[in-house]
Amino acid sequence: MIAPGDREPVRYAHVRAGDALAAIPRLVRDRAIVAIGVDGPLRPDLSLTAKARACERRLGRAPFHRSCKPGSTAAPLGQLLHAEATRLARLLQPEYPRAQIVEAFPTAFLRTLLAEDAVGQVPRGRKSQVYWDLCAADGVLRRLCAALYGAASAPIAAAFTRLTQRDVRAAAICALSARAAALGLATRVGDAEDGWIALAPRRFLADWARRAL
Repeated sequence: MIAPGDREPVRYAHVRAGDALAAIPRLVRDRAIVAIGVDGPLRPDLSLTAKARACERRLGRAPFHRSCKPGSTAAPLGQLLHAEATRLARLLQPEYPRAQIVEAFPTAFLRTLLAEDAVGQVPRGRKSQVYWDLCAADGVLRRLCAALYGAASAPIAAAFTRLTQRDVRAAAICALSARAAALGLATRVGDAEDGWIALAPRRFLADWARRAL
């Protein structure tokens, strides 16, 4: 989680989805939860579908298909991820009824911040790590933090430089996605029926991604 203004503004825990409810209070402490980013397919009403969704079809086409294509909820693996993400969201919703639950996709969030020619061919399992490193080197992560957190952004951006583990970095991007959505600044890909994937604010998207969306 990201807690602007705290001495420890970026906090995380490695737990299974079923243990999230127990872990969250230890991370949140006395802070209110405004939004929650979930890295997995979610419909707005938290129902399940066996169909591919509009957001997946859009990011599965050019120019996104080679660098940040999401899995489809119509595929067996996508069905498992969809069911698990929905189960987690259903657990969280009654516990934090005022929090906006946002679908995040860290790989696409990071890739769309980078110029079209900034990245060559990257193995599937390495994409999010490579994109994070390039975004950090470019400075766009720091600038994005400044836009989303204002005067409280410097400690958050500094904490990001110490994150190295893939899942922890993904969690940080989920938190940024949720923050952008809560502020009404996220670029939303999808539709009202099957849900949206939240990307960075439009002004931070690279030209190629902005044109395509």
